[in-house]
Parts: sequence; structure tokens; C-alpha cells
Amino acid sequence: MAFSLPKFSGFIEHKVDPKYRIAIPAAWRATEGEQFVLQQFLKNGLTIIRVLTVEALEAMVTTIENHSKRTAGEIREAKEFLYAHILTVTLNAQGKLLIPKEWSERANIKAESSIVLVGRGDYFEIYNSSDYPTIDRSQKARVFESMADLGIFSS
Repeated sequence: MAFSLPKFSGFIEHKVDPKYRIAIPAAWRATEGEQFVLQQFLKNGLTIIRVLTVEALEAMVTTIENHSKRTAGEIREAKEFLYAHILTVTLNAQGKLLIPKEWSERANIKAESSIVLVGRGDYFEIYNSSDYPTIDRSQKARVFESMADLGIFSS
């Protein structure tokens, strides 16, 4: 089995322009005409914005559908909730992603504010710069505790 690097990795600090557009790094940009899917997501009590490829969204739906310990009603409701909290978008010719003002404000992102784009493998997340350190510290603590024996994250 061949290993391939994830499409979205690392983190990048950016600024939102006055029209709530975010410049996406060239390496993260979709091919021309490819769509991204925005998802409102709750993490550590904060609303954030996930940016998914269509394939990543399809994988989420497949995970929901194939969860053997759920009833048909629970699966249907989970998919309905997922679909109600997504929005399909495309990048403009300059590689900028328009985040609707309402979505931005729910995620504590204001026009001309600083943000952090964080690669998560097959998707990336957008955080207000002041919120990201809290999320990062919390995740770091959980990973260091649960994976300490592997020697990958600390010695």
C-alpha cells in the first residue's frame, strides 16, 4: 500500500478581506471548476468553518450511512442535520474563497480580521486567530495523553 501525503496539512495565518474573502494557499486550491463544501462545525464549544472537498463530504455521508449501531431514523436525521449545515462554494479566479458574512460572524470571524487555516488531511478548518490557540492546546493535550507511548509527538 502506497502512502500519499494529505492534500491539506500545516497551518497558515491569513487575513479576511473587507468582503469576507480568504486567499487559499495555491497548494490547497481545488482544480478549476471543482467545488468546496463549507460546514459549520462545533469544536470545543466554538463554531468553526470546515472546508471540505466533495470527496471528503461523501466519506462523511458514507460513515453515517454505514454506522451499524444506528437506526434508519437516526441515520436519516444525521444526514439531514449535516446537509442543513453545509454550503457549496467555488474559488474565484484569484483563488479566494467567499465565506458568507453570517457564517463568518457565527465563527467569530470579522471582515479584515486575522484567521488561521489549519490543514486536517482531507479538509481544512478556518479559525479566528484568537480562538485557534485554545483549540490547539486542547487537541495537543488529548493527543499527547492518548498517544504518549508511540514516541511520535514527544519523547
